[in-house]
Amino acid sequence: MPEPSTDTPTHIARRSLLAQLDKTVYQLGKRRRSDASVHNIRKELKRARAAIRMIRECMGIMEYRHDNALLREAARPLTPIRDAKVLLQTLEQLDSKKGTGRRGFLARFQKLLEAKRRVARLQLRPAELIAAARVLRGVRRRAATLPESRLAKPHPRGLEHAFKKARAAFAVARQRGTDESLHEWRKQTKYFANQLEMVAPFGSKLFEKSHAQAKQLADWLGEDHDLAILREQIYEHAKGEDAPAVNREVRELIGGVTRRRKKLQRWSWGVACIAAGPHVIALSRAWVFLRAPVRTLPRQEGARTHPVSLPTSDR
Repeated sequence: MPEPSTDTPTHIARRSLLAQLDKTVYQLGKRRRSDASVHNIRKELKRARAAIRMIRECMGIMEYRHDNALLREAARPLTPIRDAKVLLQTLEQLDSKKGTGRRGFLARFQKLLEAKRRVARLQLRPAELIAAARVLRGVRRRAATLPESRLAKPHPRGLEHAFKKARAAFAVARQRGTDESLHEWRKQTKYFANQLEMVAPFGSKLFEKSHAQAKQLADWLGEDHDLAILREQIYEHAKGEDAPAVNREVRELIGGVTRRRKKLQRWSWGVACIAAGPHVIALSRAWVFLRAPVRTLPRQEGARTHPVSLPTSDR
């Protein structure tokens, strides 16, 4: 009797999860961590959460919820450092006077963000990182010992579940258009993109096309979210003589944020990043039955087979 393939979605997701947890535990064990390494740790944990979603049926719903919550909490102490770093980068990209020296509100606002960044680094306690690493090793141990019979379970719905959640979040964001709904759309799309990235090297070209589209959309929505946070910070600190109604510099900065957000949202509404969803669902199911990567699949009526052309950022 032939051995079961180890290129099924659940096997790939489990391997990816173990590799991401190994990288994260190693990074957490370092004595010194740059802002870039902190950001990379958070990204690895997001990829790990996408991977664990792919094997949720193999784990059992209660075990999945428990370990998914542990992954989420492990990233929490790193969030203030990431946010402070990204706000400074976003301000740099918006400021048309960079390189010529900042004055007035912009100079004061930049110093304020730099101070918040320093405080965030000082508040990151080594004990929290040691505890996070210990928790992640426990998650890894449980994932590594999942029995083969569970990983070979038929009809894994990981990709299908991620696709439906991203599509539902898109519908809510389209209807409400709030910062919160746009951010939720971004998060669900990012999970879908990370899952597609795992299986793309083993499957159809359709995975690669869908991954490229989902990743681009998540990047646009992520930038939009960063701009929304920056706008809140500007309004919070632009008081008195720096109030937008009085200070032209502040009005121009807010105007730049608004124009960029409108452009990003227009691109996001326009791109059909999950247009290949029906194919992804069908490929995921067929993959399990054949126990090998599926290379081709008959076209479904009404389904798109080519990605939408993506506009080039003019920043």
